Amino acid sequence: MKKAITYLLAAIAAAGAYAAAPDQVARVRSGELKEARASWWGFDADDSTTALQAAINSGVPRLIVERQASAWITEPLKLVSNQEIVFESGVEVLAKEGSFKGTGDSLMLLSCVSNVTLRGTGATLRMRRADYDAPPYRKAEWRHVLSIRGCQNIKVYGLTLAESGGDGIYLGSVTGAPSNKDIHIKDVTCDKNYRQGISVISAENLLIEDTVMRDTAGTPPAAGIDFEPNSAKERLKNIVMRRCLTSNNAGDGYEFYLPNLNQQSEPVSIQIENCRSVGDRTAVRVVTANSKADAVRGALVFSDCEFKDAVRGGIELARKPDYGMALAFDRCAVAGCGAGQSNQLDITLSNRNGDVAAVGGIRFKELRVVQPTSRPWIGWRNNIFDVESVTGLTGDVVVICGSQTQRIALTPEWVKAKFPPRFNVRVARVEVDWKKLDVKDEIDGLHPLEPMRVRGQGSYIFHATANREVVLKGVQQQVGRYGETTKPVVISGLDGKTLKSSAMLAFKQELTIQFSAPQTGFYRLEFDAGQNSFLLQAANVPVALDATVQPVKLIGSQGTLYVAVPAEVKLFAFAVSGNDGEGVKASVIDPSGSVAWLRESLFDLDRFTFDGNTAQSGLWRIKLERPAAGGFEDYSVDVLGVPGCLFLNPKRIWH
Repeated sequence: MKKAITYLLAAIAAAGAYAAAPDQVARVRSGELKEARASWWGFDADDSTTALQAAINSGVPRLIVERQASAWITEPLKLVSNQEIVFESGVEVLAKEGSFKGTGDSLMLLSCVSNVTLRGTGATLRMRRADYDAPPYRKAEWRHVLSIRGCQNIKVYGLTLAESGGDGIYLGSVTGAPSNKDIHIKDVTCDKNYRQGISVISAENLLIEDTVMRDTAGTPPAAGIDFEPNSAKERLKNIVMRRCLTSNNAGDGYEFYLPNLNQQSEPVSIQIENCRSVGDRTAVRVVTANSKADAVRGALVFSDCEFKDAVRGGIELARKPDYGMALAFDRCAVAGCGAGQSNQLDITLSNRNGDVAAVGGIRFKELRVVQPTSRPWIGWRNNIFDVESVTGLTGDVVVICGSQTQRIALTPEWVKAKFPPRFNVRVARVEVDWKKLDVKDEIDGLHPLEPMRVRGQGSYIFHATANREVVLKGVQQQVGRYGETTKPVVISGLDGKTLKSSAMLAFKQELTIQFSAPQTGFYRLEFDAGQNSFLLQAANVPVALDATVQPVKLIGSQGTLYVAVPAEVKLFAFAVSGNDGEGVKASVIDPSGSVAWLRESLFDLDRFTFDGNTAQSGLWRIKLERPAAGGFEDYSVDVLGVPGCLFLNPKRIWH
């Protein structure tokens, strides 16, 4: 025993402790005491990391962190299972200045632990948000106050979680570990955090009550709370929020970004009850994937909620199809949103270019909309090609603007009249018969291609002759401050069989792919540049951007794409779409050289449609340039009615 006490004294002295109780520590170690005070392990006004971590590591069932004359200064702490930590009123645990250099350094980490309670009415866990946004810190969004990953039976009560370099609370996952389960957050305030008040990546049996998430700002999404699984294997199951408030967040109040969940995922089950949003950018934003294979199942229900004074609109619902997850707003109110902005909507429904289904499957039961200015209360944007734009919208709405009151029943007839087709003529995507195409290659050797940067995932189609070497040169190009990816660039047959794989090189390093085709025919080059872009610079074979399945996503690219239109075609269309304030100038030029269609600044989806007895066969051009007004970054291009091949060299095509 004497030796153990000597060891503890040495450890405390090394920590620079001013006041320690080695005898009490010894009683904790022996199991005699089930409750302890953190100061028994010491307190240092400059750095109490060693003392706090030792107190936590003692495993004492109940640890009290007492109020001191100054804050408990600490570096990252790691919590353990089967422990309640009580922070006395007035206690401040403060991140040490100059520490937390790691991009994932959190004030307190709970990783694969269970049965932990953090209790602290009137206590604050605070980081140094402003410090992390400038050198010598590397920009990141994962310096959370509480990082909870793969944990069971966690309770957080009464605390204020402030000024993180990431989230106030992060509910994430650990590879190979179960999802967070049985989590209760109550009477918590998440104040002035950098990325989110709370992020929910994966959780089951999560209850959040009487919690405030306010003044988030720093990096997107900057939401009050963001539900955003990273993969289809994660889950949002049996989640309830009651009497919570999001306010004055730079992003949305309640964000649900669910495209990474799909039909094979665990169905979501989320209830938001008696919650409020006041003064957020948008009060509620819900995004899902759109196709039957990709749209998550389950239900998300808001009941008796109020969405007030949003800077933009009150509710944005994106890509949500009629099938999949049920979405309902029962007895909710939208009031004072987008004040003074006639171009804002109280409720916005939207699709993105390439979606296959109309927006739908949404219930507004007894919805009350109080408008600050006279304008449409609901609308739809960023349209798809289908004949329908919105389906399965039900409920009843009262819209109040000044002395005017409208009562609207959302019947199928009302929906059809309110949301007519974006385009009167439907043009189908063509399934290409690759065996019937004639290849035209008028030049020899390696030649440059139109400089069209593809954002994220994409593919090229090229034609190769058996036993002739194919040479393709490309480069990964950075977008913003996103880090480079090393995901492979893959050559495959049209049957999907991989023939060659090459690692994506670092930014500005040219990747050369050399490949000998086993037989004459068509092949694909597929890639995933993450948030960055990939540019195929040169080729010695005919090559085209692949728009056979979905639009091609481009970024900041000026150049010309070429489309071969057969003589017998009487109906086809070329579509171009900007992206959330980012535009593009687009013109369509027929084979004679005449401009058939021109848009100087195109932000939403629009299209050139040829609908006549005889098309001018030959090579049509889609010329893409910087817009006359607005930003110039993300946009997309699509082809309907003819094979979706956007050629990059007019001397090398097929038709």
